[in-house]
Amino acid sequence: MTPTTRPGEAAADESPTPRGKAAHIVAGVAAGGASVVLALLLTSSSPELFAVTRAEDPASEAFIFVWALIALPVAGLLHTPQALIRRARIGAGWALIAGYWLYIALMAALAWQVQGFFPAHDAPGKNGGLFGAAILLVIGTPLFAVGSGAVFRGGREGTTPRLREHVTAVTILCCTLTGLVAGLTFGYNFALPRNGFPAMFLPGGALWGLLAGAAVGMRAGALLTSSANSRRRMTDDAKSFARTSTAMLACCLCVSQLGWFLPPWAVMAVGVPAPFVLFVVGARDEERLGRWVQLRQIELPRGALY
Repeated sequence: MTPTTRPGEAAADESPTPRGKAAHIVAGVAAGGASVVLALLLTSSSPELFAVTRAEDPASEAFIFVWALIALPVAGLLHTPQALIRRARIGAGWALIAGYWLYIALMAALAWQVQGFFPAHDAPGKNGGLFGAAILLVIGTPLFAVGSGAVFRGGREGTTPRLREHVTAVTILCCTLTGLVAGLTFGYNFALPRNGFPAMFLPGGALWGLLAGAAVGMRAGALLTSSANSRRRMTDDAKSFARTSTAMLACCLCVSQLGWFLPPWAVMAVGVPAPFVLFVVGARDEERLGRWVQLRQIELPRGALY
């Protein structure tokens, strides 16, 4: 993922000073630590909530959401004094924080509807924290945006176009990482045939899911951005990511059918390199397969997340 900039934008307006970076880091770290303490106090003071979140284990999935929902307003409070000094748009920043808080609350409700698709508590892989890692991927972008103080846009960054660029970048990343999680989940639960799931899980599920999420994110970004050039570029990228994701999914589905007569380890031996081989073949056969398999970077508006 790479940042991009529009012609005429000054680099000095996009990068905070070293002192400003240090202040943002200190505020973000302080917010993270303070919110963990507050989450522990909250869960331990409520027997029902304590039982649900298993607060004795700070890595439990429910505790992650409790911590995140506390961390957002705490980080906003700690970054507000710096934002006032920079004459940033405080009201807009807190509106973004409120929106991200609602997004994480929605993800919390959704997570407990889909947790059955992840390994059970006593199943192999549960100790590896697959569900917890998926949660952090899905909610990590808004947490970073608020924890880094990026929601408070100052100077030229305080204009409406810069706020739109920030929301665009967050939307693209959230969609992309959600797609990655969805692809992994689909691959892990693939059962046609059951022995074929390794070809659908890693790296297949991660790749086609990430690309599908990027396609959705770029399409949403094209609707959010105020720049005609950015809108045209994002629309083209969305189409490319969608085509490549479709080709990757088709490749994984074909390879997974080896599971009808091969053990999982053999399917894995073929399935791991297959998506990468598809990129190589696509690069060599640009006239036919090249249109369907294109290696593109996910580009974000420059300076949108700091």
